[in-house]
Amino acid sequence: MSVPEPGARWRDAAPEFLAEREGQVRRLGRQVTELQFGRSSMVTVLGEPGTGRSALLRATVARAREAGLLAVLARCSPAEADLRYGVVSQITSGLAGTGYLAFARRLWVEDQPAETLIPALCGEFVALARKHPLLIALDDAQWADEESKAWLAAMTHRLRGVPILLVQARALGEGEGGATGSATEPGPVPHSVIHVPPLRERGVRQVIVSRYAGPVDGAFVTAATEATGGSPAALLAVLDHFAHASLPPVARYVPVLLERAAEVSGDRVAESLSRLPADALALLRVMAVCENGLGFDLLTSLASPKTMFPEQALSVLVRLGLVTGGEDPRPVSPLIAEMALAGMDVGERQALATRSVELGYRAVIPEDRLARLLLNARPVGAEWVVDLLRRVARRRRLHDDHEGAAALLGRALREPVGDEQRQRLLIELAMTEVGHSPATSDRRLQQVLLNSGPEVPVAVLVRAADLLNSRGDASAAYRAVATAYARREGDAADVGSLAAIGWLAQNDCTSDPVLPVPSFPDPPDRSGDPVQAGIAAWMLAVRGERMSRARELARTAFQLKGEDQPFGPRIYAAKTLFFADEVAEAVIGLDEVLADARRCGARAPAALALIQRSRCEMRRGNLGQAMGDFEAARAELPLTSWHPRVVPYFVAMEARLHLAGQSVEKAEQVLAQELPSGADQGAAWGTLLYARAKVRMELADPEAALRDINECGRLVLARGWTNPAVLSWRSVAVAAHSACGNTEAARQLAMETVERARDWGAPSTLGLAHLGASRVLSGAEAMSELERAVRILRDSVSRDSYARASAELIMASGEHPGALSLLEEATRKIPMPSGELTEKAVEERAPTPNETRHLLTAQEERIAGLAAAGRSNAYIASILSVSVRTVELRLTGIYRKLAVTSRNELAPLLAPAPRNMGD
Repeated sequence: MSVPEPGARWRDAAPEFLAEREGQVRRLGRQVTELQFGRSSMVTVLGEPGTGRSALLRATVARAREAGLLAVLARCSPAEADLRYGVVSQITSGLAGTGYLAFARRLWVEDQPAETLIPALCGEFVALARKHPLLIALDDAQWADEESKAWLAAMTHRLRGVPILLVQARALGEGEGGATGSATEPGPVPHSVIHVPPLRERGVRQVIVSRYAGPVDGAFVTAATEATGGSPAALLAVLDHFAHASLPPVARYVPVLLERAAEVSGDRVAESLSRLPADALALLRVMAVCENGLGFDLLTSLASPKTMFPEQALSVLVRLGLVTGGEDPRPVSPLIAEMALAGMDVGERQALATRSVELGYRAVIPEDRLARLLLNARPVGAEWVVDLLRRVARRRRLHDDHEGAAALLGRALREPVGDEQRQRLLIELAMTEVGHSPATSDRRLQQVLLNSGPEVPVAVLVRAADLLNSRGDASAAYRAVATAYARREGDAADVGSLAAIGWLAQNDCTSDPVLPVPSFPDPPDRSGDPVQAGIAAWMLAVRGERMSRARELARTAFQLKGEDQPFGPRIYAAKTLFFADEVAEAVIGLDEVLADARRCGARAPAALALIQRSRCEMRRGNLGQAMGDFEAARAELPLTSWHPRVVPYFVAMEARLHLAGQSVEKAEQVLAQELPSGADQGAAWGTLLYARAKVRMELADPEAALRDINECGRLVLARGWTNPAVLSWRSVAVAAHSACGNTEAARQLAMETVERARDWGAPSTLGLAHLGASRVLSGAEAMSELERAVRILRDSVSRDSYARASAELIMASGEHPGALSLLEEATRKIPMPSGELTEKAVEERAPTPNETRHLLTAQEERIAGLAAAGRSNAYIASILSVSVRTVELRLTGIYRKLAVTSRNELAPLLAPAPRNMGD
């Protein structure tokens, strides 16, 4: 309970305040002025209940009386809707009290026919108006009794030339259409329509300020506008509560505001429901149960009114603001539907919903509407129900309504279905829930693996295991698959494909705090099963073994075409082809995976396919396409929907994309973000450490980079991943060791990297290994490694790596006769302005260190030589494909090593580059 605050300065309820109604007040005032000049007219005031229609009428009547005019206000209500001449009686009584219309008593003769009474009444009013201009105002005119409506219709035809202003306030939808101020069809006198919309924030603030003497919080005003729907009546009721409780209108009391606004809305709905005749309430309940699933004609067959026509019952609901008008009536808000159904028990609701389903099915209503009806109905037990719910759910998924699709699939599971169909429905539901309820999605997939009987095919279990593993919870996937595999291992069915998925999860858990008990054999590298082939291809790839066989197995995995097949084996097969430099083929396979995954709503595999395609495009030098695919992967499934083990992979990939675009600062920012608990448990953590080490090398912090990259290597090797193509952590470690002065360690690791790359045999991997070795060796050894790198990378898919190696060779080789043609060839392989790299590299021959060679690394030698030649930091950065910040940091380190203070002091310490390239 809120504690009153002594500083809350609320005023007593002031006279009626018409906030944000200046335009409406002016227009009604003009009509009163016209009446003073003897001109008659009609005005209809339209607005939702509670928007202040009544206040406008009261203000208009008061203004007319102040001007000395006769004015009377009659209030119509549902309680008097059946009282004959009830409205006319109010008007005559009001005027009789002022001394006019003394004839009223003699006119009320029992059973006097309308054809004589109505003309007589009209005549008396006209006679009175000729002596005294008259304003007649009717509030809630939609509730006028039929006899009074007949009198009003007769009066409208007698207004010409008589100074009478007739103002009627009606609920929105009950009066004439048109925009504010528009005239209706031509009639005896001018007729205008004035709309009274809900208050905007400005009007809400005005109302609050009229009641509160202290400062008003903007956040409170915004919340009050939304909570009350801009209704002055609801707002004043809320403010009365705040004044009574001595609470100021500030942001910290917004929860109290919301609670009180909900109570006010509920009270208003309850009051309206209490007025309803039984037939109207029954019709409203049918509408609430059917949720707009049936048209009005079918609705009335479910709730046929007993004492009134269906149109009459609907009219009552519309006039009370409970139901929308038009051809497709429905409850105005969920609150109205909820409160209308509160008086029905669950059995009654379900019985009514079941009847509506039967009726809708026979009437062949659209599938979307029939699906909505099924949500509230008891299980039907008919074959068409599950198929229909699945079809509609799929359409909703395609329109990104995943929660709506999940509700339909959950309803399908309530139908009596066989075990296999139930498991398939659970899988479909899990795919639908993965975005908004990922933990629930995982539990459903585990349920399929743990609870399926022998009648459920192994293929269903494989699909569940694949999807469970794809979101990243390898530990849960390993346990669930191991249990299912142990149960089925003795069956006649082949469970090799299930074991292959389990092997993937087991491999990812090999560095967890609690190591898994080995439960799955290595996937056979001679199997014709596409699932096992895809995983076996990946196994050979990470171990760096038998590249040609790994390629064959990967191609076998792509026989798994279609959305009913597992996605993981194909994604891992695409990775294998990527590591083998078959990038174009990998992209084609990933396109097929993406199309199949999107068709069936498998968002996690679709995102994984996109992020792998991003890696492929980055390898091919298409950085824009790579970034586009990465952003599409993030959009496919939000980062918060992934298991923490996977999140580092997305973070690392984004950082590497920024590095590829020479945005070291952005990469550093990406890597600095806070990660969820458990993010360091999976293989993806190694990729983040790798990216972080590369960024730290760019920032000239080799000690920190070495710590990260050593931990990365430990995690990778613990899984048996020895292939440099998977993660070239050794190359980063080589550079870090070299920068830290660990020359021998750098040399040994560089040679090991070359050997591992040679075992695998992919040109891009081997070429980059040679290029890395050239940067830490010296003399003829360095030149030999650099030449090998250029020769191998020439025909590789890595165009930018070839261009970079060629540039380094040109800068190291001096005036070699083949340098220009070599660099021109490299330039053609990468997307950059014609001749730019050639001109820069040939123009600048970086000096090779002489006496200072033992102090500087290979890259430092090149940077020092360019700086000594007077080139700017930006120029050096463009030549070496690094950031300007990296050049600045490296130059600072060079100055420190050589004990100089500026680039002008570098030239005497550097000797010209050698004239021969070596063997």
